[in-house]
Amino acid sequence: MLVIDLSHLVTNGMPVFPGTAPIMLKPVAGIDFEGFNELLLQMTTHTGTHIDCPRHIINGGFDTTVSVGKFFGKGLLIDCLKEKGEISLRVFQAHEEEIRKVDFLLLYTGWDKNWDKPDYFGNFPVPAVDAADYLSGFELKGIGIDAPGFDPVNSTSLPVHNRLLSHGIILIENLTNLKSLPRNEFMFSCLPLKIENGDGCPVRAVGII
Repeated sequence: MLVIDLSHLVTNGMPVFPGTAPIMLKPVAGIDFEGFNELLLQMTTHTGTHIDCPRHIINGGFDTTVSVGKFFGKGLLIDCLKEKGEISLRVFQAHEEEIRKVDFLLLYTGWDKNWDKPDYFGNFPVPAVDAADYLSGFELKGIGIDAPGFDPVNSTSLPVHNRLLSHGIILIENLTNLKSLPRNEFMFSCLPLKIENGDGCPVRAVGII
């Protein structure tokens, strides 16, 4: 069995969505004085590699306390490297039969190469709205992307988020290293902390072969 890490490192100074409070990692105990190491971790629920649950934008939508089975299942990598700006409907239509057999789609755009660069939150690729409508018709548990989100950074209506989350499809954002995944099926895990009213949570996303 091979387990592939698909998550960014959590560290002080890491990129956060514009307007979001920065992460804080601060030692509160050390072996020399207290006899053990301990860190204070302060971050929002949508920092780094993380999931969006429906509760993120839908009152009454399920949160991170839902059954853990919602965050694990068969995955399929969709190559979106040639797509600029919007990922078109035709990309997904070409994989219709494969999509019906899996629980998670991971969209490989290559945008993670811009992590820690000023343009990471620039014109990153997102699924087109009609593609989101199409994907909402499948029995998917989740869709992930190696970019900051599923709508442009300046979007206020969040049409793609709304369409997918309203159908119970969780979103996994800021993935990385998708190039290491096989083009055929694999298992995918993005288990969050069990947070009361958890609208999202940083995760250690992995692919399992």
